[in-house]
Amino acid sequence: MTRIVPFDSNYTTVSKFEKAAFYCLLFSAFAIIYLWLIPKIEPLIQFKISSKTILDLVKVLSYVSMIGYIGLSSVAKYLFYSAEKVKRGDLIDNSFGTCYSDCNSEGYYNNDEIPHGVKKLAINTYESSFHTEQTLRKMLFKYAMKMLLFSIPFLISIFSIGGSDIVRLLFEISIPLIMLSQFFILIVYYTGVKGVNECFKIELTNIGSKTVEVKDNAKLLKPVLDYYNIKSWATTNLDSTIFKKHNDQISSQWIKRKEKLNNE
Repeated sequence: MTRIVPFDSNYTTVSKFEKAAFYCLLFSAFAIIYLWLIPKIEPLIQFKISSKTILDLVKVLSYVSMIGYIGLSSVAKYLFYSAEKVKRGDLIDNSFGTCYSDCNSEGYYNNDEIPHGVKKLAINTYESSFHTEQTLRKMLFKYAMKMLLFSIPFLISIFSIGGSDIVRLLFEISIPLIMLSQFFILIVYYTGVKGVNECFKIELTNIGSKTVEVKDNAKLLKPVLDYYNIKSWATTNLDSTIFKKHNDQISSQWIKRKEKLNNE
């Protein structure tokens, strides 16, 4: 079956901005190491490897790269929000057979056998939420390692310069704080999505293969709204490398989960 995902290009753009932000972060970390290390090793060697002009240039470039990291990350979050609006339109079309989107996905959701309605909306959302939970679980460790590694040069520089260079101090302290706050958001995001999936599991297990009644609509809509509420709050794109690497495995787990729900 041909797979069409019209909003893929939106997420690809988000990933490009995130990658550019990462390179800015990487450069700023190396610049910080250079600015901290050179004055300490230069007296130990017999030739001069730095000058005030070079140090000032590296310092300016480190400021620019830190601003670039913050700016590009912010743009990526806005683009992610825009991409999510496009994806939600496609979700509604796939779930209810409407035509709100200019181009609809094909083969993205694995629930074509389910009739249009609230139950299909819930299962489509549960599928997305299931993938999100599994990917976030793998992202947490990777981001924790990234945060620790990149925070080390900034923290060493912060504690070594003290208050002697207030501008540099303000710039450098902002990066570890931003990364720490993003890690906190990831944890809350993961635990929130995990709770949503538990709710989906309970409600869909209770319904099983039965026809959805009016009284069931609220039970199914609540986790749908909760999922998109926590997702909108986090504004965090899933790691594309992790997602692509484990997508087939997670999709296989989802199919087994769905079959189990329908057989209850």
